Amino acid sequence: MKFGMIGAGTVSQAIAGHVVKAGYEVVFSNSRGPQTLGALVDAFGPNASAGTVAEAGAADFVVLAVHWTQIRDAVRNLPARDGRIVIDSTNQC
Repeated sequence: MKFGMIGAGTVSQAIAGHVVKAGYEVVFSNSRGPQTLGALVDAFGPNASAGTVAEAGAADFVVLAVHWTQIRDAVRNLPARDGRIVIDSTNQC
């Protein structure tokens, strides 16, 4: 089972900590691209990787954790996927 994080801030990291501890894979993404997430991925170990927003959005579970003003841009190009579970932790701050 794979979890995709759209947004790589505090909320995504908190959830990802539980995900990798349980032995599942997590893909982090952000608006700046996977090349900016190396240190974060390294901190979470071998079950973590960096990907594009589309790659994170193709996971079985997707956590949307961006500022509410960024939602439209964050989900604009997500691939269609039946059965995808989205956890919306959109933050107004």
